[in-house]
Parts: sequence; C-alpha cells; structure tokens
Amino acid sequence: MKISAAVKDAFRVYAGHFGSTLKFLVVEGCMTLAALTPLLFLTNEKLKLFALLAIPFWLLLVLWARVNAAAAMRDAFSEGSLFTYRLIEPGSYGKKLAYGLKRGLMLLLWGAPMLIALFIAWKNYYGYGDTDVFTLMRNIKSFGGNDVVTGILYLALIFLGTVLLLAFGCAFHSGDRHAFVRDNPKLVRGHHGKIILCWLCSLMALIPLIAAIAYAVIYLLPVVNDVTAYVMTKEKPLPSMKPVIIALAAGAVLTIPLLPLRSLIPAAFVNGLGKE
Repeated sequence: MKISAAVKDAFRVYAGHFGSTLKFLVVEGCMTLAALTPLLFLTNEKLKLFALLAIPFWLLLVLWARVNAAAAMRDAFSEGSLFTYRLIEPGSYGKKLAYGLKRGLMLLLWGAPMLIALFIAWKNYYGYGDTDVFTLMRNIKSFGGNDVVTGILYLALIFLGTVLLLAFGCAFHSGDRHAFVRDNPKLVRGHHGKIILCWLCSLMALIPLIAAIAYAVIYLLPVVNDVTAYVMTKEKPLPSMKPVIIALAAGAVLTIPLLPLRSLIPAAFVNGLGKE
C-alpha cells in the first residue's frame, strides 16, 4: 500500500461526503466535551477536587469512542458513512475499553519522560514555597552556564525532546485501533515505518494551528532574547498578547474542521493493507 494512495483515499472519504464528515466531527466533539465536564468544578473553590473525575470519565468514554470511530472509518472506506450508529455502538464495550486502556498504558510509557520533566519543573517552582521570578531566573541562568537565554534554550530543547518522543509513540501506534476493528491486530506488523510516515502526512491537517504557533513564537522571540529587560527589571514593556491570542484562536478554528482528515490518513493505509 502506497502512502500517496492512502492520502488520496482519505481525501476522497473526507470530501466525498462532507456533511457526514462534519456530523462525525460533532459527535466526536460531544464525546470529548462530555468526558471533560467534571472540569467545570474548577470554577468553584470548594469543589475543585471533583475535577479529578475527568480522568475516569475520559478513560471510560473517550477510549471506547475512539474504537467506535475507527469502526466508522472502516465502514466509510467500504462505501459506508462516517456518520453512523457505530459511533455510539455499546456492543463489546468491555473489550473496546480493555483495548483502549492497553494502548493508553503504552502511550503512557512513551510519555513518561515528559511527565517526569513536568514534575521536576513543578517541584522546582512550587516545591520550595513561593518561588519569585528573580529566583527562578537565577536558577535558569545557572543552568544555562550563567546565561538566561541559553538556560531557557536548554530547557526548551529538553522538553521538546520529551514531546517528540511521545509524538513518535503516537505515530507508531496510530494504526493499531484500525487493525483492531478489523479483528486482525497483527495486520500492522512490519508496516510501522509507513504508518509513521502516514501519521506525519496527517499533520497537514494541523497546518493552520502550526502556523499560528510559529507566529506566536516569532512574535515573542524578542522577550526571550532579552528576558532580563522585559521580565526581571521591567525596563521594557511586554508586547501586547492580543495578536497572539487572535492568531492562536484563528488557527484552532481553522484546524477543527480538518481533524477527521488527520485520523482518516492512517485509517486509509490500514484499510489498504486489509485489502492486500
């Protein structure tokens, strides 16, 4: 199965029945928002602890929904529809949940370095009482060999490395659920290289958001280059965040309709493997 053929097939399903694609997106969005409803407890100081319910809600609802979405995509490549009863099909719930938990644990291993990095950052900032900005900058400066910018660059590169490791794990396993709904988990064995390339191709759906993030980084780069004047001594006023917020909001809005395409490309590749 060629990657170009998978991309072409994914575009065919995505654009061929665009109404069904949008309905598919709405259902998946509702599932995700439903799982995150406990986060509303964060608006009440006394009930904040109940926001942790979002974790079991996510595990019990979203993992099952992702398997159902893979089944709907399988049908769409067989002249079916993305918007189908399969999206909410309760059958074999336990089997689907067990599969989702297993894959979630695998991704947790890939993401362990990032979680460790975030924990170390949290501990260094909050673990020793109220750390002020000057102490934080002094620690970063020391980490960067007596240079704040170098310290920030080192920390950014370390965190980026952990994010890329998790992204690689997501790419490696991106075809697994599509093989699972075909009752042939071994279908993707020996094809992970191409599946990773398909996952990279699927990032084209995130181009608006990636462009917005790139704009934000370039816009805020002067602050990073002269963090002492902007943050510590406040000799220079911080630039307005309004352009950054507008750019990120626009990038997110333009990206949302493209999200089904991102999942359809790996699905199309696995569908091609099944036919072969």
